Amino acid sequence: MAKILLVDFTQADKNRLVAEKYDVDLRQTGWLTGLDNPLDLPADSEVLFYQIGAEAASGRPDLHAEVREALDERIRQGARVVCFVGGGEISRLTNIVGPVDGLQVMESARTDAIVFNPRAIFHVPFERFKPDIAKAYRLLPGTFGDGVWEKDSAANGKFEFLAKTTDGAPVALFVRKGQGFLMLLPSFGPKNVEIVDHILKDKRPIAAEVPAEAPADWLDAEDYVFPELKALTAKRDEEKKKLDQVLADYDRQIKELKAGGQEEFHRLLNGEGAGLKKAVLTAFRHLGWGRVVDVDKYWKNTIRDKEEDAWVIDPADMPIEAGLRKGELVILLARGSKNWATDDECSLLQKFKGRRMQEFDNTRMKAVLVGNYFSAAEAKSRPNPFSAAQIEEAQKDGNGLLTSYELFRAIKAEKENRISKDAIRDQIKLKAGLITFDI
Repeated sequence: MAKILLVDFTQADKNRLVAEKYDVDLRQTGWLTGLDNPLDLPADSEVLFYQIGAEAASGRPDLHAEVREALDERIRQGARVVCFVGGGEISRLTNIVGPVDGLQVMESARTDAIVFNPRAIFHVPFERFKPDIAKAYRLLPGTFGDGVWEKDSAANGKFEFLAKTTDGAPVALFVRKGQGFLMLLPSFGPKNVEIVDHILKDKRPIAAEVPAEAPADWLDAEDYVFPELKALTAKRDEEKKKLDQVLADYDRQIKELKAGGQEEFHRLLNGEGAGLKKAVLTAFRHLGWGRVVDVDKYWKNTIRDKEEDAWVIDPADMPIEAGLRKGELVILLARGSKNWATDDECSLLQKFKGRRMQEFDNTRMKAVLVGNYFSAAEAKSRPNPFSAAQIEEAQKDGNGLLTSYELFRAIKAEKENRISKDAIRDQIKLKAGLITFDI
């Protein structure tokens, strides 16, 4: 467990975290104590939480500036620093964490006029504690339009805005430095320590970032090639020195084999929108579900809002209308992005399932979200895109969250005779929450 350091928190705050089994140290600055003593930051602290209030004892302008360079280097080596900004001079921040390009602590923003970035890290606890925001300040000059949640900085790379005022002024920032980061948040007053607890308990790594974009040819790696294509390519290499015509024939066969299936399944790993939806339908049909219905085509002559993407009806020999009302139904949603799954996307499962139960008078249903998240990264390096709360909600509702890479892995294993199509279908039907296959 990471070593935690609280700066300018209370002994009661430390005791609360110690009771949760965290390894915690507590330090206080001269602005809080009124003493001009050096600030000792333990060398083994991996995560530092620092709260700054408007009330402070007087101190020299460079108070504690001796820790600035050392802490900045520790951040670049992987330390994480979270500051709750509740007012005070800018030097109380920069003397500790070092300079940040354009940083200011200017005019308190209305706390009821703050909007959190819906895709930002730790979005859920921030929204939950929004009514408890005590102080929020404009941290950068200027304002930024709707949908603009980041800004390039010559000195600090890229700023991600975690929250803005309604007129677009950033009041919470995420600044990556090397392998670590600096996060500046509004002050939640006495609730700051509860925010600390939520950040530490979140199951996503506190310093996790969206994986780096993979090289253009990553789908050609062995991990993503089906065995029949691998064998044919190897045979081509063996024959390479014999006859140009033989090589040309094998090249033709490889091209046809890719076009006949490999490329379609690759869209599970790099597709979004209509391409991803088509790949998901192809995958479920490949697994032996005889009745996989494209909802858009089924309702093409009906004026309805677009909702789910497909239905899987069991048994397959029933007419669609009868199957919807009397069969077992799996509702499929296909979603993809270069980031985490959102709460809104996951909540659609139960919403659409409830509507179909009422519309078709049939409760034998579950909904499954097939997600190609972090789509710019190589598939095997992607973290789990679903939060603990999203998984728990899906499990409670009897629905499934399935990454498109996990579905691809299952199909690849089936082609390698390591699992049957029946076993894959059974696990999709029976498992709730995060679906992973027993391969």
